[in-house]
Amino acid sequence: MSERKVLNKYFPPDFDPELIPRRKQPKNSQQVVRLMAPFSMRCNTCGEYIYKGKKFNARKETVEGEDYYGIKIFRFYIKCTLCSAEITFKTDPKNTDYSAEHGASRNFEPWREEGAVEEEDRLAKLEEEENNPMKALENRTTDSKREMDILDALQDIRARNARNERVGNSVDLIAQTGMEEVEHAEDIEKKRLEEEDEKLIREVFSRVAGPSTLAASGGTESEEASTVVTVKRKADDIEPSLHSLLPESARALIHTKSTAVHATKKKKLDGKNPLGIKLKRPAQGRGKGGLNTEPFDEALDRRIWSLADTRLQWQKRIAETRRTLPQEIETSVLDLLDQHRGTDGDETTAFKDNMVDTADTEIEDYGDVLARYSQMEEVLQRTLALGEELDQTTTSQEERVERVRTVTDEVKSLKV
Repeated sequence: MSERKVLNKYFPPDFDPELIPRRKQPKNSQQVVRLMAPFSMRCNTCGEYIYKGKKFNARKETVEGEDYYGIKIFRFYIKCTLCSAEITFKTDPKNTDYSAEHGASRNFEPWREEGAVEEEDRLAKLEEEENNPMKALENRTTDSKREMDILDALQDIRARNARNERVGNSVDLIAQTGMEEVEHAEDIEKKRLEEEDEKLIREVFSRVAGPSTLAASGGTESEEASTVVTVKRKADDIEPSLHSLLPESARALIHTKSTAVHATKKKKLDGKNPLGIKLKRPAQGRGKGGLNTEPFDEALDRRIWSLADTRLQWQKRIAETRRTLPQEIETSVLDLLDQHRGTDGDETTAFKDNMVDTADTEIEDYGDVLARYSQMEEVLQRTLALGEELDQTTTSQEERVERVRTVTDEVKSLKV
């Protein structure tokens, strides 16, 4: 089956349009068209209102003997939607509109009468001026006065617009100045905050100067130079409490343990409900398949609590180590500097005395100096060994804490 709406038709190769016979139609034949009502109207038979745009299947014909400068005039036949009375209207090329002809009257449209009224007034005014010269003079005076009033009003509007434009520019300038002041104030506040931050950083990370000995290139002269040691301190010199150093999970466990409320004992009913009916209940502490899981749950709880306790102890120990380790290192460094300072003073005194003694005494004193240097080296090695041991201990403690956390997570996952 072919399509109903197509753009191209099939023409066979042997198609000849001249062989198609022409159809003879009557001279004034009517054609059925689909149109919309060009204006609102009212049926003269039943009084039904037909609004503009109502669709009809109308019959169209050419009006015989009527045209407008060679333009054909068409007549349309429609039927009333209520009484089916015939209504006719035709085209009006002169006014580029339609005009009602029979069966209905067009509704009143005031805008259509404005042009006719204005034309009548204009003609009457011209006729009156021709018969009365004084009236014509008065009309011209009134027209000139009206034109002057219009020009004055236009000039006032222009002046007002120019004044508003100047005021707008001044307002924009004031707003821009205010914005610059606000930005300048914000920059000053930002700079002040940065200075306060720098001051706080300098207070927290202060530097302590300590003397140290640097040997000269010849080995016989020494000079003092300042060694700078950076010491980290607390911002407010307030030691935090142990509870504040604990993580949130440990705090929640301690709070839950301290605020636990024992449930009140209920009266035993020997397996009976309040109505006195004895009920058969399943054994407690048994999971799926009738297995008793209560001992396992108790052991798991005890294991979890022990791990939590161990974790708290390790965290406390780590916090104490972090708090006391810088102080111990600082004390060790200061002791080492004091030892160096005392050793340098002793060496200087011994050197001056040895210049007066004999060569044998100088050799013996030189041996004593070497022995003291060896002692100093031993002290320095012990200090370095102590520092390395502290570093290793801290690392091992952190590893143990990580293992405790891993075991705790695994136990929690098993319990869930």
